[in-house]
Amino acid sequence: MLKRIIAFLLTAAAMLTASCAAAGEASAAYGTPAKQNHNGCKVAYIPLDNRPVNYDRAEFLAQQSGIDLLMPAESLFRTALDNMKKNPNGTTYGDREALVEWLKETDKTCDIFVLSLDQLLSGGLVSSRWLSNTDLTLEYSIADYIIELSETNTVILFDTVMRLASTVNYQGYQYDKYTLFRTYGMQRRAELTGNDLTVENIISGYKYSPDGEVIETTLSESEIDGYLASRARKLKLIDYILSASIDNVEYCYIGVDDSSTTSNIQTNEIRYITEKLGDKGMLFAGTDELGLMGLTKAVSLLYGTTDVCVTYYGGGENNIADSFDFATLKQEVEYHVTSLGSGITDSADALQVLVLTSRNTASAAVTLAKQAAKNCENGIPTIVIDPTSGSADHALQRALIDQNVPLTVLLGYSSWNTAANSIGIALSNGISRYIYLANSSVITDESHEGFLKAATFSYVKDICYRNFGYSISNLGVTGDCSYNEIYDSINSSKMIVSLDTYLEVSHGKVSGSKYRYPWDRTFEMTFEISVEDSAYALSGDVNGDGAITAADYLMAKRIVLGTYNADASMIKRGDVNRNGGIDATDYLMIKRHFLGTYVII
Repeated sequence: MLKRIIAFLLTAAAMLTASCAAAGEASAAYGTPAKQNHNGCKVAYIPLDNRPVNYDRAEFLAQQSGIDLLMPAESLFRTALDNMKKNPNGTTYGDREALVEWLKETDKTCDIFVLSLDQLLSGGLVSSRWLSNTDLTLEYSIADYIIELSETNTVILFDTVMRLASTVNYQGYQYDKYTLFRTYGMQRRAELTGNDLTVENIISGYKYSPDGEVIETTLSESEIDGYLASRARKLKLIDYILSASIDNVEYCYIGVDDSSTTSNIQTNEIRYITEKLGDKGMLFAGTDELGLMGLTKAVSLLYGTTDVCVTYYGGGENNIADSFDFATLKQEVEYHVTSLGSGITDSADALQVLVLTSRNTASAAVTLAKQAAKNCENGIPTIVIDPTSGSADHALQRALIDQNVPLTVLLGYSSWNTAANSIGIALSNGISRYIYLANSSVITDESHEGFLKAATFSYVKDICYRNFGYSISNLGVTGDCSYNEIYDSINSSKMIVSLDTYLEVSHGKVSGSKYRYPWDRTFEMTFEISVEDSAYALSGDVNGDGAITAADYLMAKRIVLGTYNADASMIKRGDVNRNGGIDATDYLMIKRHFLGTYVII
């Protein structure tokens, strides 16, 4: 549906079940909308690559938010490291032309697109750091299609600033070269501002220190030329896209992977891209969360946004987030929150975000965990972020278990590899789930299962990879907290199914299997998650809209009288007395609950 006619449909969208693209425009224009039903809304997604954080987690986030996520075949966006089999197209990176054809076909049925420029223009994150071709004919033709797509659809883009060094185990690249290139990239260059801040000047200054001297390195001239050509290629491509399409693009997320706390070869690139983005995008020091951020942005366009109240524990929020960052922890949190369209408030009634800092970590972790437990007990929706990279002997990870925090009552959690990644992953999962629960008129059983999978993946992956090392045989055996403890905590917890009248219910038993490392890295672990006996429906909510209303007892009455044929899910929700069906007793209990003379537990 063309953007130019969406405005005409806004009034109708408020009255009828409109297309998801129209609803997105309504949300953006009017803030938090009246409750709407966009379950099944199609969102097309081109991942950064096929790592679990971009693939599995994207599917879980979409499912917990009621989105029908459309993705191309994995072989079209897969990255193959040196020890892996090549893709069907004969390369070690994604099939760019095939992805464009997939987008053209998908455009026939879809209006919202979340797209990785690294994948579409370079075949993925890793290859974007390696390709050094100067003939950009193919890339510019793909960019032109993206620009055209953004003129007629809601398009959210994400891309990266090239890291200081490329990726180990790709194209023969090993750790010694990584160290040399990172050291070379970290050297200061002359900083450009004003009219001097141009793509041409940035590229021409790559080789030189602020005093104009050639930066010394033991790397060969050909190695340096290839490295700088890759940088120049990426900068030219993002400049081309932003120059032509930023006004039409809904939003653009830019991640700076593997940066540093001092001025370096990325500094001018960051400054230039930030100016190009204006208020249509955000740049921060993270990459692995970008796809999830883009999908959460899509959810916010459909259902509106929310304010969050952020509390820091340990007193280190004004320190640089970590050694790969160029901003403070507090700044990174605020960048991520505002880029999702959310605001920051002091209100105790808002969605709470509890953040550990890298100071006083051991004691602060216990204090944070106690507050998280208290919030859960008092029915206060909460997100927990551990951006400390597991410092102080995994203090927060241990404290969450020791303080009996009901893990699946928390809406979001992460302790991912770097600070910005942790922030983005936790906020994406938590905020998308919150605004769906708050603003969707129908909360589906499928969304509950998606949430359980997203939460389980966060706890099992983010906590245990730090404790168990590389050996899969150690899973659940060694470390500060075992898999068994985490699964026990998950399975003894409830989950939030309604925010209108705050309600937690028990959920089915969660278990994991087939643990594996597709990229031979612990922080890229993935596994299968199953939910057995998933009885997490709101008892008495016959029509499944997330609340017990007059419509529910009237529907129960019709079922009892035989004038309405209920499906299995309706019977499960309406069978309040748990005798296998909906009878007159169930009808009376639901009606009395609605009238306030009885409480269904």
